[in-house]
Amino acid sequence: MLYRWLIGIYGVINILGGVMAFVMPNVKSIWSLVVGGTAGALLLVFAAIAGSKPGFAFRAAAALALALAAFWVYRITEVTAQGKSPMMAVGNLALAVVVFATLGLGHMLAKKKTEA
Repeated sequence: MLYRWLIGIYGVINILGGVMAFVMPNVKSIWSLVVGGTAGALLLVFAAIAGSKPGFAFRAAAALALALAAFWVYRITEVTAQGKSPMMAVGNLALAVVVFATLGLGHMLAKKKTEA
C-alpha cells in the first residue's frame, strides 16, 4: 500500500534527520535526536499497524505530520530571526506538508469510493 510506504519512509527520514543533527560537530542537538527519533518511531509504528487499523494509523500519521509542519513553521521564524539560512527547515516543512496532503487526499478518495 502506497500510504504505508509513505509513512514508513517519512519515519525513517525523521529518524535520520534527528541523528544527523546530533552527530554534526557544530550542532550536537539532543532535542533533534529526541524529537526526530520519537516522531520517526511513531510514524514507523503507524505504518506497521496500518494493515490492521488503517483509519487510526493514517489519521494519526496525518496529525503528526501536521504537528511537525507547525513546528517547522516556528523553526523557520526562529532561524530567520537569528540571521541563519532557513533552507533545512523549509525542506522539512515542505516534506511534512506533502505527507499531510497525500494522506488527506487518500482519505478523501477512500471516502468518495465508499459513498459511490
